[in-house]
Amino acid sequence: MGKSPEISDDVIYAAVASRRAGFDNMAWQVPIISFTAQAFLFTIALGPDSRPYARLISASLVFVVSLLSMLLLARHRQADIADAHWLADLEERRGRATKRMKVHGSVWRERRDATKIHRGFNWITRHRAFVVWEIGLLLFGLAGIAVVIVTLVVPDLLEAQPPRR
Repeated sequence: MGKSPEISDDVIYAAVASRRAGFDNMAWQVPIISFTAQAFLFTIALGPDSRPYARLISASLVFVVSLLSMLLLARHRQADIADAHWLADLEERRGRATKRMKVHGSVWRERRDATKIHRGFNWITRHRAFVVWEIGLLLFGLAGIAVVIVTLVVPDLLEAQPPRR
């Protein structure tokens, strides 16, 4: 058996950077796909002609989809951050990038956060997008639970009402 060839840091760096970009892309696709599924389920749950069991099942699924999406978004974000830290550590160890040129880790995050986007919208960048999206997903899940409760407690509230004359 021959000695296996060593893989260079450059090849590993490129592979991890590519993987990180993939996790970042997947992380932000999760809430969009989740909201699409939840919109469909809410159409059933809040439809005036839906039966109570259809409401209960679809609204419960809204909650489940919310929780699953929150978990998936968190895991993709976790992997993205882990790779970003690994890449920043490699950049530091190899001395390949000056402080101004580092493309991963806290130096990049600080540069991004200091960048202004538009006079009227800079306030929104003070909030971490991950946290905001997780709260949004949670609110959709809680809305699903609210539909379940209304269906069980005041089912007539969601029923189709005859037109008034």
